[in-house]
Amino acid sequence: MLSLSLGMAGGLVLPQPIPRESIRRYGRTLRLSGEELADFVEIVAAIDDFWVVTEQRKQTDAAVRAARGMSRQR
Repeated sequence: MLSLSLGMAGGLVLPQPIPRESIRRYGRTLRLSGEELADFVEIVAAIDDFWVVTEQRKQTDAAVRAARGMSRQR
């Protein structure tokens, strides 16, 4: 997971997908090649993509709730 920081200090940090080449390189360190390596990259990337979307949604929802709470205090 990579992170993208938005906003002021203590702001929102959104996870970003792991670059496919990084997954591929790691698969090679596990001595995978050919179809095994392609399957490994596809599986790990799918898991990472799902996790990224889920975490981004959670963090965005939390930021919206916090913003709504701050606007009610005014």
